[in-house]
Amino acid sequence: MKRLAACTLALILLVLAGFFGAGPARTPSADAQQIEDAPSKLKLDVDELSPRVLTSTSSTLNVSGRITNTGDRLISDVKAQFKLGERQTSERQLGESLAEDPPTDSSRSPFVDVVAALAPGQSAPLSISVPLDDPEGLSIRRPGVFPLLVNVNGTPEYGGPARLAALSTLLPVLSVPGGDGPETPVAPRSVSMLWPIADMRPRIAAAPYGMPVELTDDDLASDLAPGGRLDALVGSAAMASQDPRLASSLCFAIDPDLLDTVVSMTRGYNVRGTSGPVPGQGQEAANRWLDSLRKLTEGRCVIQMPYADADLNTLSRVQPEEKGSALVTSAVSGTPLIEGVLGTQLLPGVLWPDGAMDSGTLGTLGEAGVSAMITDPKRLASESPLTSGVGIDGTGIRAQPFDPLLAAALAGNSGRPQSAVGSAKPADEPDIATQNGLATLAFRTGLGGDADSEPQGAPLLLAPPRHWSAPPQELSRFLSGIGQLADVGMVRPAPLQQLLTAPSEGTAPMPYTAAEVAEESPGEVVTEMSGIEEELSDLGGSMGVDPTVQVDPAALLQPVRNGIVRGSSTVWRGNGSRAATATGDARGQLDAIRSQVRIELPGQVISLASGSSPLPVSVRNELPVLINLRIDLSQATGLRPGDQATFGVPATLSVTNRVPTEALRPGRFSVNVSLTTPSGVTQLGPTARFELTSNEYGAITIIVTFTAAGALLLLSARRIYKRVRAKRQVQVPADYPGPTETVVDAGR
Repeated sequence: MKRLAACTLALILLVLAGFFGAGPARTPSADAQQIEDAPSKLKLDVDELSPRVLTSTSSTLNVSGRITNTGDRLISDVKAQFKLGERQTSERQLGESLAEDPPTDSSRSPFVDVVAALAPGQSAPLSISVPLDDPEGLSIRRPGVFPLLVNVNGTPEYGGPARLAALSTLLPVLSVPGGDGPETPVAPRSVSMLWPIADMRPRIAAAPYGMPVELTDDDLASDLAPGGRLDALVGSAAMASQDPRLASSLCFAIDPDLLDTVVSMTRGYNVRGTSGPVPGQGQEAANRWLDSLRKLTEGRCVIQMPYADADLNTLSRVQPEEKGSALVTSAVSGTPLIEGVLGTQLLPGVLWPDGAMDSGTLGTLGEAGVSAMITDPKRLASESPLTSGVGIDGTGIRAQPFDPLLAAALAGNSGRPQSAVGSAKPADEPDIATQNGLATLAFRTGLGGDADSEPQGAPLLLAPPRHWSAPPQELSRFLSGIGQLADVGMVRPAPLQQLLTAPSEGTAPMPYTAAEVAEESPGEVVTEMSGIEEELSDLGGSMGVDPTVQVDPAALLQPVRNGIVRGSSTVWRGNGSRAATATGDARGQLDAIRSQVRIELPGQVISLASGSSPLPVSVRNELPVLINLRIDLSQATGLRPGDQATFGVPATLSVTNRVPTEALRPGRFSVNVSLTTPSGVTQLGPTARFELTSNEYGAITIIVTFTAAGALLLLSARRIYKRVRAKRQVQVPADYPGPTETVVDAGR
């Protein structure tokens, strides 16, 4: 009975604990519970958030947009409100707020009715305007950076009220609304900014010499056209350049592959289609955009990115080592191309690659003339935060770090887990894409909390996403926001050259970890790159300049090498199939070049006049360069090929070469004829099958035959002689009984 009573009591305690709950140290808010329990049923699209920065003159906070029922049930009683979190007081706290939705329970505005009901698929406008001086509204008591949440609640059919959509962002407050103006900082922060001009991905599939290029798609035409992504980057920077302070602080980082592609588009181009190439539609947009870029960059700070934003470590893996180094050097030698297209000089030796570099790649970069490298400070091993450039251990290269917190703010949702209710960040909403970046810059330049211990006055380098995508109005607002911070003395726009020439903070190693190795292209892709590069080098060694055409073989082969570099682009990281496809395009370009040197089939059976007649082989060279080659015969049963020397075929001509042969028998037979480079490594054109007839043995064959017959006669005569001689030497006794037997010479 005692045991039964004890078990009953334990069961009662467990039931009570489950009913009342043990309660964690920090009880989640009702909103948080709703987020975890509610499915995503509403989609919030924000069109406008204003003002972006609160000052003493700000009176209201406004948001407008649309909400859409993306579920399968009616949602009623849809309403929205603003919620504000605690002032951000440290870099760590701000970083966590950028990565995940922070608590926003500090203050909240009353709910505003949006729509009585939304059926599945329906949408409705949303507009909230909250007074900032209302005691029952948002409470802002001091300047700083605050998490802001636009919270949308509703009641799904057969369910209860829940948060169904939200936007989480950061709100900078320079001065309390209705209070005094902002205080002037003791020392403004020096701020420089990179402005990336790069395509979202490589586009060129084939670039045959003297012919229109072929692109994988025609999306770039839209990006270059008015309102497109690249047009926005150029246009917004041009508008900001009217402010001399901003103009001096911008440095344009340009991908040479983008310029290579756009210049090719201006000459007319094709686009790969399912049934073959079709004409592209972006020639006019390419010309207009290129003119705008030339005007924008004239006399301004310009640096290069690696060609096609290549993964330089992947290229350095191409074997043998000297060929990998050649590819790395090719990828970072875009200065002549950029200067030739834009007509402006680049900062010498400055490169903005993506990621850390191993020691071998760093050595190649130094040999290629790279003296300064823009990098994430997380790629450097340092015991204290880096606020200036450092030398990379074992090299003569300076590493200039950009601000990682600002980079994370502008990059948006990269790697951020999605909320159960589809809570969005500014990066999800193009119309407010730069809000977190502006708030983080304000935090860095004067609105940081009491726990912020970063050295005052340390320079800042802003590095947006390498393939930045934001509407033109957002880019303009971000730049004007920098100007606003400059107006109140929080920032001092400065040229990048000033950062690069400042004294370094010593040296630091750049570890190359397993994580970086894992980001490289797959091994099979690197192996294919190596094979293409080996054949490309061999083919280049067999070519020469034809004096009648005057085309450098390097100009013919460089598009293939560029194709290898495109196959290593960092945009393919995590997508080995796309990297393999891009590398396959490079293989296709090489095959197209090889196919232009081919054997012209005779069209009939070749009759050899004699057994030792040479085999006539006509070779057609459609390339604009001289090429040296040799002819190989194989599967030639009944025919013995003789030695032949390498011979050259001039550009765009045919040459007939007579290959020494020897018929081993009369009759009809076949032979495979192929062309290779002098080394025999690379085949040119397809193998041809020749049909031959011969009525005679070759002279050599006849001589060999008669010589062999003579030798056989001599050996037979010698054997007969020895047998006769042995028989004469054998004597049988007269009294020997039985038949007489012939004694065989044991030595025969």
